[in-house]
Amino acid sequence: MSSRLIIDRPRLLNRRLLGTLLATLALVASVGLVHVPSASAATVGSTELSTGWALRSATNVTDPGATISQVGYSTTGWSPVSLPSTVLAGLVANNVYQNIYFGRNLQSVPDLTGQNWWFRGQFTASAATADQAYWLRFKGISYRAQIWLNGTQLDANAVGTMVVHEYNVTNLIRPGASNALAILVTPPAHDCKDLSFCTVDWNPEAPDMNAGLWGRTLLDTTGPVALRDPYVRTVLPLPATNAADLTVYVDALNATNAPVTATVSATITKAGYPTISVSQAVTLAANERREVTFDPASYPQLHVANPALWWPYQYGSPELYQLATSATVAGATSDTKSINFGVRQFTDYRTTVNGTSFVGYQVNGQKIFFRGGGYMWDMLQRWDTRTNATHVQYVKDMGLNTIRLEGTLGNEELYDLADRAGVMIMPGFVCCSAWENDSTWTAEQQQVANASLESQLRALRAHASPFMWNYGSDQPPTAAHLTMYKNTAARLHWQNPTVDNVATWSNANAGMKMDGPYKWEPPVLWWDSPAQSGSAFGTTGEQGTEAPPPLESLQKFIPAAELWPIGTTWNYHAGKPRSVFDNIQVFTDGVNKRYGSTTSAEDYSRKSELQNYENTRSFFEAWNSHEYSQSFGVIFWMLNNAWPAVHWNLYDYYFKPGGGYFGSKKANEPVHIAYDYKTRNVYAVNSTLSARSGLTATASVYNIPNLTQAYTTTVPVTAAANASTQVLTLPALTGLSATYFIRLQLKDTTGAVVSNNLYWYSTQADALGNKKNWYMTSVKTYANLTGLNSLPSNPNLAASVTRTASGGQETATIRLTNNSPTNIAFFLRPEITAGNGGNEVLPVNYTDNYVSLWPGESTSVTASYQTSDLGGQAPYLRVRGYNIPTSSIPVP
Repeated sequence: MSSRLIIDRPRLLNRRLLGTLLATLALVASVGLVHVPSASAATVGSTELSTGWALRSATNVTDPGATISQVGYSTTGWSPVSLPSTVLAGLVANNVYQNIYFGRNLQSVPDLTGQNWWFRGQFTASAATADQAYWLRFKGISYRAQIWLNGTQLDANAVGTMVVHEYNVTNLIRPGASNALAILVTPPAHDCKDLSFCTVDWNPEAPDMNAGLWGRTLLDTTGPVALRDPYVRTVLPLPATNAADLTVYVDALNATNAPVTATVSATITKAGYPTISVSQAVTLAANERREVTFDPASYPQLHVANPALWWPYQYGSPELYQLATSATVAGATSDTKSINFGVRQFTDYRTTVNGTSFVGYQVNGQKIFFRGGGYMWDMLQRWDTRTNATHVQYVKDMGLNTIRLEGTLGNEELYDLADRAGVMIMPGFVCCSAWENDSTWTAEQQQVANASLESQLRALRAHASPFMWNYGSDQPPTAAHLTMYKNTAARLHWQNPTVDNVATWSNANAGMKMDGPYKWEPPVLWWDSPAQSGSAFGTTGEQGTEAPPPLESLQKFIPAAELWPIGTTWNYHAGKPRSVFDNIQVFTDGVNKRYGSTTSAEDYSRKSELQNYENTRSFFEAWNSHEYSQSFGVIFWMLNNAWPAVHWNLYDYYFKPGGGYFGSKKANEPVHIAYDYKTRNVYAVNSTLSARSGLTATASVYNIPNLTQAYTTTVPVTAAANASTQVLTLPALTGLSATYFIRLQLKDTTGAVVSNNLYWYSTQADALGNKKNWYMTSVKTYANLTGLNSLPSNPNLAASVTRTASGGQETATIRLTNNSPTNIAFFLRPEITAGNGGNEVLPVNYTDNYVSLWPGESTSVTASYQTSDLGGQAPYLRVRGYNIPTSSIPVP
C-alpha cells in the first residue's frame, strides 16, 4: 500500500467526494493504519552519549529506576564517569582505587560482582521535526541490564555482553529538552561462567568482570525509515581478478506503526573509478525490519571490471571503496549510512601434514601465510584511537599481518584501522569458559550466544580485514549449536571461511592445532618437526612463551624493593594466580642456565632481552621457512598484555619494544635469511609477491671472543615470490669455541645488504627431554651461551644523530660506527629518550634495533615518534649494548 494517496485529476471529483476522501484519509491516519509523511526532512544523525553520566553501587540506592531516570534526579555522592566505561574503570577514574596495576595493589580491590551497579546519564535530544524518529543503541552492556528512559522501563532484561541492544524511543524521548537514562547493571559471574569477556589465565580477573557499559551508547535520529548494517559482498572470478561481482545489503526499519514506502539507494565510489548507483522502492509493514538487496543479476552495474583490490600488508595496497546508502520517504531523506569496504576474496584449502588435515588461506587467488599475535585490550577495557593505532602500527612494524581476537570482540575502531593498514583480523569466541561449556546451556544462554554471534558478525562482515571466523577455540560447539551458528552466518551472507574450532586435539578436522607450548622453550623446538609439540608444521591458532619486559618497564609496575630477587610480585604479574602460569621459573631457568646466573634485576633484564630476541626470531623463522610446504599460518600467544605482565607478549603494556619485538621484526622482514637450529639449513624467505633474483647468501661462523673466522661460504640465490627457498646447509664444524657466532647475509647485485642476521649458539646444543604436557616440553640440556659474557668491552662505538620534525611528528636518524679494529659491538640498543637519562619516548618505531656491528662497520637506524610524547623534555640518544658502555647525547 502506498504511504500517500495521489490524486492526479482533482477537477474530475466533486467537492463532496473530495471532502469525503480527505476526511477518510485523516481518520485512517489518526488511528494508525497508514503513515502520511510530511514534505519536511527529519534530522538524520547519531550522537554518542559519552558525557553526563554517573555511577554508583545499587546497594546504597533505594530509589527505583522509574525515579532515577527522571530529569533532575540528584546524583550527589555518585561517581561521575564518561562512557564507555566498566564499573572498575569508573571507580579508578574517580580515585576510589588507585594505581591498581602497580605491585599487588589490584589485590586490595574487593570483589565488585556481588552487587548491581547504576549508571545514570542525562542528555539533551535534538529538536524534533515532522516524522522524526529516535533510537537508543547500546553497543555493549555487560552482562545484564534493566534500562529506563524518562521514567519508563525500556527493557527488563537486556542480556548478553556482546549483544547490541536497540530501542525505538520516539514516543518516550523529549525532543529539544533534557532526557534521563538509568541502567541497572548486573555483572558477569567470576570464573567465566557467563557468556561474557573472559581472560582465562592471561592475567588476574578484573574484580568487576568488566561489568558496565563497555561499548558505545548512541542516540540516533532518523525519519520514518532507518537503515542498519550496510555491507558489500565481493566475489572475484578466481583465479582471475579482472572483475568483481558486488552485492549490496542493507537493513531498512520502519519506525512507525503503519506501512511506509521508501526509496533505498546505494552509491559506490572511489577516486579514479566509475561511480555506481542503484536504488529500489521498498514498502515496509508497520515496525518491520527487512534486508534490502542489490545484486548483479538485477543491477548489472554491480558487475565491475578491473576493480582496485584490497591486499594485506606486504602483498600490495589495501585499497578501499566507499558505500553510501540512503532511504528517502516522500522525497525527503529519512536516513543515511556509509562504510568503507574492500574488494577482495578470501578462500581456504586443506593440506594433510603428518597425517592431519590443516587449513590454509588465499587472498585474491594468492596463497597467504598468516602470521600474527593474540590481541588483548586493557584489563579495564579502556582504549582510545591512539592506543588502537599503535597496536596496528606495531603489528606492521614487526612484519606481521594478522591480529587474532579470541573473544576480545567489539573494538570496531580497531577493525577500521586494520582495514586501512592491510592487517588481517582473525576473530572468534573464547576458550575455557561458558562459551565452550555449551552442552549445559540454558535456553537463555543459547539465545544470548546466537545473538552475540549475529551482533559481532554484522559489525565484522562490512570490513575488509577479517579473513575468517572461528566458532570455537579449544573445543568446537556442540553439533546443535554449530548448526545454529552456521545458519546465522549464512543468513548474514558471511563471505569469509570459517572453522569449527582451532585445536586438533579436540577435533581432528579443526584445521588448526593448539598443542602448546605456553612456557619458554629453546629455539630448536620450533624447528624440530614433527617430533615436538608446537614445532612449525601445520597451522596453529596460538602458542608462545613467557616474555619479561625490559627493565625500564619492570620498574614501572614492580616496587624497587621487590625488583630483585624475583618473587611474589613478579609472579603476580605472570598469569592468573593459582594457575600453572603464575610464575616464570621455566623462562628464568633458561636465562640462568644458558647465559649464566643472574645477579640483579639489571643483569636479568639484559640477558632476558637476548633470550626473548633469539626465541621469537626463531619462532617466526621456523614457521616462515616451511610456508606452504608444511606450515600455513601461525599466531604467537600473545601480541600484547591486558596489564603490565611478564608473560606472553611481543611488546609490553607500555608499548616499549624489547627483545621479542625486534626478534619478530627481524624474522618477518620482507626478504629474510634464516638459520634452522635443528638441521643447520639456511633459508631465504620472500614474503612479497615479487621474485628477487641475482641475490647471494653468505654464511660465516666466528669463534668468541676473538672473532676468528672458522667457516664461510657464499652461494647464488633466487628468492621466489611468496615462498621459502633452502639455499645452503652449514656443515658440522669442529674446533669451535663453546659459544660462537653464525652470521648470515643476503645481498643484491650491487652488494647492498638485503638481510643481515646474527646468531649466537653453542657446541653444547639445547636438547629437549621426554617429559611433555599441554603447556611445555622439558629441557634436558641447555646451550652454553656464557661466552657472550667474555666479549671484550668495546669503548670505541661512535654515535651521532640528526632530527627532523613536521606536524608534531619527529624522525631521528641515528648513525652507529664500530671504530674498534678487533672487537664486535654486540646487541646495541639505540633509544630516543625524554631528557638525559629519561625513559624511552613511547610509542616509537625504529627501522632496526638490537643491532651488532663488526669491527669497522656502520649502520643507520631511524626512529619515529610524536613530539608530544617527549613531555616537554629535550630528546636524547641513549645507546646501550652487551659489551659497550652506555652513552647519552642530545638530539640536535
